[in-house]
Amino acid sequence: MALSKTAVIFGAGPGIGIAAAREFAALRYKLALVARTGSKLARLVADLEASGATAKGFLADGADGASIDAAVADIRAWAGGDPSVVLFNAFTSQPVGPTHQVDPAGFTPNLLVNAAAAQHLVYRMAPALIAAGTGSLLFTGNGMALTPMGQVFGTLSAGKSAMRSIALTLAEDLAGTGVKVGLLTVNGPTGRGTDFDPDIIAAEFVKLHDGSVTDTEIVYNGASAHR
Repeated sequence: MALSKTAVIFGAGPGIGIAAAREFAALRYKLALVARTGSKLARLVADLEASGATAKGFLADGADGASIDAAVADIRAWAGGDPSVVLFNAFTSQPVGPTHQVDPAGFTPNLLVNAAAAQHLVYRMAPALIAAGTGSLLFTGNGMALTPMGQVFGTLSAGKSAMRSIALTLAEDLAGTGVKVGLLTVNGPTGRGTDFDPDIIAAEFVKLHDGSVTDTEIVYNGASAHR
């Protein structure tokens, strides 16, 4: 079964999300941007369309599985089939605070957005890629999965650690299927004009997608470290 030349950016935003979208637009992919906020999506889509890309926004909340399912169905209808590239870029750092002081009512939604949503998206999208024997499932990781940070970011550390495990076990599960699984672990705070500029970071996703990097995971320690 042929896949649509469409890249899904789940968790599209003004940083790594839009930068990754531009990278795949340069490769002539249609862009399906997914986020919780319609006004933000409209700005991102307008930005991409102004540069000549074909893009559309889809609303979904990573903490709401039904909204993920609805977005997937709408993307398939718009793309004319199953997308060939899926990038999971969603995250939330809330609630912040020492782990023992975080109310479980806030901790659980964090895990839903940072980890469970990734597995949910894979569950819906992976079968078509496996059947086609091609495509990419990509993930934006965080250095806190490597070195958890207490006091403030205990919940984010837990969520991103779980998401990293999902990506790495998925790579093991899909070995030999033709589907590329790639994890880009960003080991530092992003910022325009810094060593962690989203535009520079996003180029690493293409390396994971096209196989020029054969490892499952790239640990990105800044532009200077990757020269």
